[in-house]
Amino acid sequence: MMRPQRALMQASWLLALTLGLVCGPALAHKGSDAYLDVQQLEPSASQPENGGDAKARNFRFVLAVAIRDLDLVVPIDANADARVTWGEVKAATPRVLALFNEMARLDVPAGAPGAAVAVPGACRLNWQTEGLERRSDGVYLRAVAQARCPADQVLNFRYTLLKDQDSTHRLLVAGRIGGKDLLSTVSPQQGILSLRAGAGNAAGAGVDTQEKSPQSSNRWSALRDYFGLGMHHLLQGYDHLAFLLALVLPLQLSLRRASRAMVLRASPVSATAAYASRATWLALLRTVTAFTLGHSITLMLATFGWTQASPVWVEPVIALSIAVTALLNLRPVKWIRFDMLALLFGLVHGFGFAGLLQEAAAPGGLLPWALAGFNLGVEAGQLTAVLGWVLVSQALVSRPWYGRVVVRGGSVLLIVLASWWFFQRVS
Repeated sequence: MMRPQRALMQASWLLALTLGLVCGPALAHKGSDAYLDVQQLEPSASQPENGGDAKARNFRFVLAVAIRDLDLVVPIDANADARVTWGEVKAATPRVLALFNEMARLDVPAGAPGAAVAVPGACRLNWQTEGLERRSDGVYLRAVAQARCPADQVLNFRYTLLKDQDSTHRLLVAGRIGGKDLLSTVSPQQGILSLRAGAGNAAGAGVDTQEKSPQSSNRWSALRDYFGLGMHHLLQGYDHLAFLLALVLPLQLSLRRASRAMVLRASPVSATAAYASRATWLALLRTVTAFTLGHSITLMLATFGWTQASPVWVEPVIALSIAVTALLNLRPVKWIRFDMLALLFGLVHGFGFAGLLQEAAAPGGLLPWALAGFNLGVEAGQLTAVLGWVLVSQALVSRPWYGRVVVRGGSVLLIVLASWWFFQRVS
């Protein structure tokens, strides 16, 4: 029999891991994202031609980066009082623009035709501020740049902002190039978006697998890119993970007990154990499925603009959902079913996820595929998180004190954390 000291030590490690999973920023559904709109402008009759037979390609870029993210690389909050004023933003703007010119630029990929020739001056991006804009998670600095590039030159848009400061940062790209919709995501570590000459034909064939070319940004690539984005945001969505944890904490999901019951189910005692084990896993399936159904409904409705919900009340209610579910672990109410609770609160969590897709401004033709990919990615992340908890908890789930230490103790910690998030979001 395990000594109490060792048991408590293992339980402490498990609860510490729980806190590590759920502790995070208050706006947990909204990670560190920047937004890029890129448009290839239609040539006008007055524009001169390059070489007499090919017109230059004209691009317009609009980049929006959160002030809080920029403060990681440029000290915008000069007096460190946790309040950024317009004067501080204005003073830091020249350094921010210099940073954009260095880390959000056009270049010629190595080995490409014309790679030995420098990018023409007119093709270089010279970022200029266009003011501030408010999004669901705060204030963003908006910058614009235009470029006029030779039609036959292969170009990359290279983005490395926050590469060393935040590995979770993503650039969400939307626009239209060469008559085709563009929808993609770029991480600073990957850092490359290919802008191919002759976009819309086979010119992009054979590109490096690390590059994302506009001509490949069709419905399948939108599905793929947003699958990864959905999984990324779920695993970075600490309040969503906390809610899942509150749902599964009281379920003693023992893999050892389930396998033993299946092997020895001939005896009456084993049959009873098999039934109990099967009921527990079915409860998990019903609860997770109900939560999936709930947030999928509102995610779809909000993304297509059929309904709206303000983050002003959505974010506090998401925090409240964690506290209520954890409280029910401590004080169960017989007539409240956890799968119905998961469905109800899932409707609210779906509004939290929808903010990302709405702000990404996906082109209409690719929006359904982006939505499908994002939702599938969320579900994949959700299953990964639940599986991770099941595996981590196996060392303790069969202990007689599991309910007292892990379920009750973990629920108390979740209530405290959710209360902190709630007051952050209403203040």
